[in-house]
Amino acid sequence: MKNKPKKQRKKKHVKKLQELNIMAKEHFRLLSPTPEYVYRKGNYLKYAYIRNYEELGYTLESLLNVCIMAMDGFDPNNQRRDIKEAHTQLADVLEFTKNLIPHEEFEFLDKSRKLLLTKNKEQ
Repeated sequence: MKNKPKKQRKKKHVKKLQELNIMAKEHFRLLSPTPEYVYRKGNYLKYAYIRNYEELGYTLESLLNVCIMAMDGFDPNNQRRDIKEAHTQLADVLEFTKNLIPHEEFEFLDKSRKLLLTKNKEQ
C-alpha cells in the first residue's frame, strides 16, 4: 500500500468536511439554535406547526387527554372524564408527533455515513 503525501490526504479531508457542511445545511432543519438574546441556550423545534393559540390549546388538551386515557384505560362511557371525540384527539396527537420526526436529519445521517464510509475505503 502506498503512502499518499500529507498534502493530498489533507486536501481529501478538507473536501470531505466541505461536503458534510453543505449536506448539514440542507438537512438539519428540525432543530434551530436559540437566538443570542435567549437566556436558556439550546435548540427549539422549528417545524412543530401550530397556527394560533387556539390550536395550541387544543393540542395541549389532546395530549393531556391521551395521557389520561392511557393511565385510566379508555372507556367511552365513563361519565367522570369529559373527553369528547377521543378518536379525533388521538389522531391529532399522533399527527403532531409525526411532525416531530426529523426526516431531514435522518437523510443527512444516511448521506454522511455513506460519504464517510466510501471515502474511507478509498484511502
